[in-house]
Amino acid sequence: MAPVSEKSARATKLTFALVILAYFVYFNWEGLWAHFTADDMMNMDQYWRMGPARLLLEQFMPWRGSYRPMAGLFYMPLLQVFGLNPLPYHAALLAVLLVNLYLMYRFARLAGADELQAAIATLITAYHAGLSMLYYSTAFLYDVLCFAFYMAALICYARVRSQGRALRGREIALVIGLYLCALNSKEMALTLPLVLLAYEYFCAPRKGLRIAALQLPILLAALLSAVYFFGKIFGPDPLLGAQGYRPVFTWHQFFAAHKIYFGELFLSGGRFTWHGVVAVWLLLLYLAWRRDRPVLRFCFVFLMLTPLPIVFLEGRSGACLYIPLAGWAVFAAVVLTDLADAAANFLSSEPGFRRIGRTGLLAALLVSALFLWAKENDYRRRAYGRASMADVGRLTWQTIEQLRALNPHLPPHSEAAFLHDPFEGWDMAFIADLWFRDHTLHFYLQRLAPVSEPDLRKMHLFDFQDGKLVQLR
Repeated sequence: MAPVSEKSARATKLTFALVILAYFVYFNWEGLWAHFTADDMMNMDQYWRMGPARLLLEQFMPWRGSYRPMAGLFYMPLLQVFGLNPLPYHAALLAVLLVNLYLMYRFARLAGADELQAAIATLITAYHAGLSMLYYSTAFLYDVLCFAFYMAALICYARVRSQGRALRGREIALVIGLYLCALNSKEMALTLPLVLLAYEYFCAPRKGLRIAALQLPILLAALLSAVYFFGKIFGPDPLLGAQGYRPVFTWHQFFAAHKIYFGELFLSGGRFTWHGVVAVWLLLLYLAWRRDRPVLRFCFVFLMLTPLPIVFLEGRSGACLYIPLAGWAVFAAVVLTDLADAAANFLSSEPGFRRIGRTGLLAALLVSALFLWAKENDYRRRAYGRASMADVGRLTWQTIEQLRALNPHLPPHSEAAFLHDPFEGWDMAFIADLWFRDHTLHFYLQRLAPVSEPDLRKMHLFDFQDGKLVQLR
């Protein structure tokens, strides 16, 4: 019977994978036709100005505090090949999200979830309406890449530790290298050393191993975190000095952030109070410690730790909760299967349900719960997600289309000025840089940095007249 059982297990896994893939495609395929955002133009222009050599070097110099250089390795090859056509960027984003689903499944299994629970957790992360911009806005590429490298580092560590042995030199180097890539993607990765400690305490076997051997990779990860954090405070362009990145260390901010987080994670429309936040924490604490369930205890600590890099920053929510979502998804999947199993056991002995049997009842309960979850996500996607996706980057895309229609050409080492433009900030300069992709050109915005009349006579001039881009000279 062993070969038959193994074949059946493979068939079950394949079925789960196809269902999750179909679910992912159904909810996310429209994101291929989303536009760029204004943040995309600003960020891509920053990486383009760096040049390839400096961009590569910044990956290995965390003490400099460079702004999320890993995203540059995503943007720049696509810019070089496809220019300002957003479709390939969104296709690449969805490809990374698909890879993340596999990482999510491996994370759930190594945390202690069984096959069914891991599949349900993966389904939850395949599309979550509370994080909807994650799936169609490349401005949240940082969160997608950070999740990928964060989970890869955690999985590499947990895979070895689940075998009951300490990591070898090469394995430590791999974990630290992946962690560096996660930090270079976004600051959300800073919690990994604490999460590794939590995994070590709740999930990993420790018998017969020296403590020093277990601590080395975690200590190296903590040291890397310290170097990275130093760069964010004291580097040439410190992130913590920028507006919007200054933390507010107050209890009010702590609970205000979690009220927003819980509203989005539970799709409750922002109806959480601080009393509700505390009640949810107490319920999770009870469920995690009611029985000896390492998977629930680890996930409880995981979902409490992972929001810490953003919880004291104002205005962070939605797609920023991608990594915490992993802990919530596994916790929810385990509790859901426990409840469905208990209900199936009870109903299978009741008249009217005996013929269905315990297995049939369990399947019916789980399918019903997941159908209701998918239906709620689909409703929110149709009601809010599509409108939001259509509005994102509309003006940016219209400007790119006008540049494509005008198809202007400028000789090297020349200067150009935009007398008027439809943006509030420096977006027009970013778009012009990325359209022409010539480091010898210089663009000026007359609206923000006026150029004198004699200097203007020497420049190529552009203007927006009645909303249309024209080249004056």
